[in-house]
Amino acid sequence: MPCCYRMSILLVSLAILGAVPAVHAASDSTSILDGQAQTANVPRNDEAAAADAAQQVASGAQSAAALPPPPSPDGPSPPSSDSQTGNPPGSQVAQAAAPAQQTAIRPVPPAPPGAANSAPSENVTFVPGLRVQARYTYDGDSGVQNVYVARLRLKAKGDFFGTARYGLEIKLDNLGRAENDPKAELENAWLEFPVVPDLAFRVGLFDVPFSRNALTSDSKLLLVDRSLAKDALTSLGMADNTIGVLGHGRPFGGRFEYSAGIFNNLQFKRTGTTDKRSDSLMPAGRIVFHFLDSATPGGYADYQSSYLGQGRRLSLGTNSAYLRNARDSAGEFALSAWGTDLFFSTNPFTLEAEYDRFRKEMRGGNPNVHGNGWYVQTGYLLPGSLFRRRAEFSARYQEVDPDVRILANGTRWTSLGLNIYMQDHRLKMQMDYTFRRGPGSAIKTDVLQIQMQGDF
Repeated sequence: MPCCYRMSILLVSLAILGAVPAVHAASDSTSILDGQAQTANVPRNDEAAAADAAQQVASGAQSAAALPPPPSPDGPSPPSSDSQTGNPPGSQVAQAAAPAQQTAIRPVPPAPPGAANSAPSENVTFVPGLRVQARYTYDGDSGVQNVYVARLRLKAKGDFFGTARYGLEIKLDNLGRAENDPKAELENAWLEFPVVPDLAFRVGLFDVPFSRNALTSDSKLLLVDRSLAKDALTSLGMADNTIGVLGHGRPFGGRFEYSAGIFNNLQFKRTGTTDKRSDSLMPAGRIVFHFLDSATPGGYADYQSSYLGQGRRLSLGTNSAYLRNARDSAGEFALSAWGTDLFFSTNPFTLEAEYDRFRKEMRGGNPNVHGNGWYVQTGYLLPGSLFRRRAEFSARYQEVDPDVRILANGTRWTSLGLNIYMQDHRLKMQMDYTFRRGPGSAIKTDVLQIQMQGDF
């Protein structure tokens, strides 16, 4: 038997006995599988077979050298390293397994909300809420005392698939108050569609853009109740909640604020009301300049009468509304209103003032009706704590005159109050004492109010 033939048989035997693990390890490689598939159909001579066997033996030896050694009975052996190259242990195996010239894949950063390639959320979010305001009142004129739930609100908010926001609020007021039959009513029910960062459209039942005092939630008031001027505007349908379509935004980084829309004046369209009617829609609008801290981007009707010492704010706003072709028991008229407001706060000090004017332009020769109202209020956060809680003194003076043509027809109220905050506006106690003077009378009709609020 020729010597080279014997040598070939010996090499093949060694390859079968010693290179089985290497063959299994190399079988996962695409290049080896392709090579095996090609050589399976090509006849080979003895010399080529011997060369392949020798190559497999060498490959098996390298793979075995790259594997970690078995644990020693004397304890774990120190990690090995490639002393000649300075690479960490096993780096040659990692380099051999990695494909040549592999390009690193960088993650694509997510697009900002509203961008062309941003994917909307696939969920509908729902955030429930509850507000309870329990109140005690003492009327100095009649001597009547009351304990009742002045306001109860069931709330919900969220968004639809990252495309639209919504708000829902049901009110049930004056629960347990004498001579009152409370009924559940919708207070807010709206959808809002952001178009661009500084423009959004809102449709449904929500606040008319008129009067800072009216656009401040009753949960964030400086005193227990809103102003007399706001109540006069609400009786005319110029403030508070109504149904309409609104466009609003806060461009220039929140330094400027605008809101304008078309509304149904519900005071003149309520079912069963015969003395107040109008078949026209009411346009209304408001602009505000924020000179110190900017307003929250995208917000609407989110003012506070006290920011509890946070930030520095100076805001000047003006608003107007107009309703034509209205009528009541006095005849037909066009109703208009305008107003301006100022708000300033820095550290513990807060100052807020507002002036509103409304007018009925009568038809058929009847005299016009001019009314106005204004208020100024201030608050001061006490240093330290009272009963281990933050406390704030408050005061307000206000006047309203429903018809300036009539002498001594105005109402003047002066209020002094104290607020104790357990958890900012979410959990607080308010009390105020109001010196009330009615039209043409100096008779004292003072009222004491104490209210506990929970808003979540």
